[in-house]
Amino acid sequence: MKIRWAILGTGTIATEFASGFEAANAELVAVASRSKEKAQFFAEKFAIPAYYDDYAELLADDAVDVIYIALPHSHHHQWIKASLEAGKHVLCEKVITINKAQLDELVQLAEAKGLYLAEAMTIYHMPLYRKLKEWIEEHDLGPLKMIQASFGSFKDTDPSVYYFNKELAGGALFDIGTYALSFVRNFMTSKPTEIMTMGNLHESGVDESSAIILRNAEAELATISLTFRAKMPKQGVVAYEKGFFTIMDYPRPTKAVFTSYDGKETIIEAGAFAQGLNYEVADFSELILNGSANETLAYTLDVLEVMDKVRKDWGLVYPFE
Repeated sequence: MKIRWAILGTGTIATEFASGFEAANAELVAVASRSKEKAQFFAEKFAIPAYYDDYAELLADDAVDVIYIALPHSHHHQWIKASLEAGKHVLCEKVITINKAQLDELVQLAEAKGLYLAEAMTIYHMPLYRKLKEWIEEHDLGPLKMIQASFGSFKDTDPSVYYFNKELAGGALFDIGTYALSFVRNFMTSKPTEIMTMGNLHESGVDESSAIILRNAEAELATISLTFRAKMPKQGVVAYEKGFFTIMDYPRPTKAVFTSYDGKETIIEAGAFAQGLNYEVADFSELILNGSANETLAYTLDVLEVMDKVRKDWGLVYPFE
């Protein structure tokens, strides 16, 4: 049996999702755009059987099991809710909602309807992270002490693009910070209980650069550095008492280097960068087919809790909240 997927939206991430779509347990059967021409062009380009110029019409299609939402952040809550109410499972692009209250509401709705809901966060699905966790269990590394995650990208401030558009929930935190925080949460033993931050807001009103410090009940520390106005490596460092992992391009990594306390290096490899979105599709489809526990959702809720706190400290509120 194959799970039948449909896409809401035809932008950049939707194009990447459709262009490489391949999973043994899934098939792509429909797409919707507010423009009939865009929907038709997209469907023909990627050999998708059905297309719609109305999102609600796609949600009414009985031949669809899962909705993949690739719309701007500001539209996520509305269309996740509509999809769940239509009886569809939902995988939504990051950031899944703009605050935890929205996600709490949607989680309750999904549970009431017996549906799966998750964020399309590659970090939770890349094979390398599974291999690393197995490697950690097999080796005596001592307690986790420190995590560092940086991500810097130089973005155009043109307000027609969502990066610096407050009406579309722009800002570095929601676009790249969600990766850094998810990376940290993926390794932390428990969720952060102490959160400190400093942030710079752009004249558009969204966050431009920030530093975040986290600590949990186990006294594990994490530092996150983010900016939309300077290029920085997507680098993660996870330090245990007896050595540390360095993971480059951590949103979709294929290699990690473990350096022991005496300087010896071990290279650990798994997965393929180009298959990042397909790993999400395969895992989410498998959840539905097997009725398995939705383990990544708890991490997503924890990340949103951190985001709520740092935005409160920065004074960043979106107009539609």
